[in-house]
Amino acid sequence: MDNDEFDNLDDISVTKYKNYSDFLDKFITNEDRLYLEDEDLARDVKELYAVNKGDIKSKEVFEMKKREIEMRDQQDETKEKPLYSEGKQFEKGSFLWHLAEREYDVRNGRKSTIIFIRYREANGKEVSAYIDYRDRLKNDNFEEIFAGKKDLIPKTTDLSYYNWTVQKNVSNDSNFFRVDANAKERLSFRNMTDRKVINVDLEFLNKHPNIDVVRIPIEILMNNEEEKDKVSKKKKDGKKDKEKENEEDPERFDKLTNGYKQIVIFDYETRSK
Repeated sequence: MDNDEFDNLDDISVTKYKNYSDFLDKFITNEDRLYLEDEDLARDVKELYAVNKGDIKSKEVFEMKKREIEMRDQQDETKEKPLYSEGKQFEKGSFLWHLAEREYDVRNGRKSTIIFIRYREANGKEVSAYIDYRDRLKNDNFEEIFAGKKDLIPKTTDLSYYNWTVQKNVSNDSNFFRVDANAKERLSFRNMTDRKVINVDLEFLNKHPNIDVVRIPIEILMNNEEEKDKVSKKKKDGKKDKEKENEEDPERFDKLTNGYKQIVIFDYETRSK
């Protein structure tokens, strides 16, 4: 591999590597692997000697260049792309209204927003996720969501995804947040821009209110009269059967219809480094 390419650390040479470890791997030879017999050790040795000699840029320089490129790309994307919510009207206080109110600031990095959604799919499967709004705006097409044609549905690629039907949990880092779960603070996410930890665990927040993070529960509005009639009927049936009403019924009122079951928005004003 041509070291001159990496000596300049141009846009292409930085962005094509996910992290500094991947970057170093390109400089590790078969001879290195043969004698050191350990990939991590090979990286450490390569970084120690090659960086000191000036043949390879340091981790700090690499990550600084990568952040510069990402911030520039994000600014360009904000300028070039019109807002998905532009020209659309939403009922004040509704979920789409909240999404639209935040879209511009979230896309340009001024505000960090994590959205908790609990959702019941058409097949009866119930799932939930903590969603990095900025990451979804970057990778998803929100035109249909703001047009009301589809919902913002939890994905296994979100920050934290839980399938209530099979009790399966999946966690992932996004481009802007790192999952930072621990026994003390429960579930939290670390902002990759200013390293601020956003705790989303309700029990922890009640005991340790975080003045930097605003928690906003969203009222779930039913889509049509048919759904309202279903819930009303279920409530009447429940009154006739007190014993069943007190059970942990998987088909309780809030699970009767498909769609959103719970939505909570966590906002944080991002601080520049």
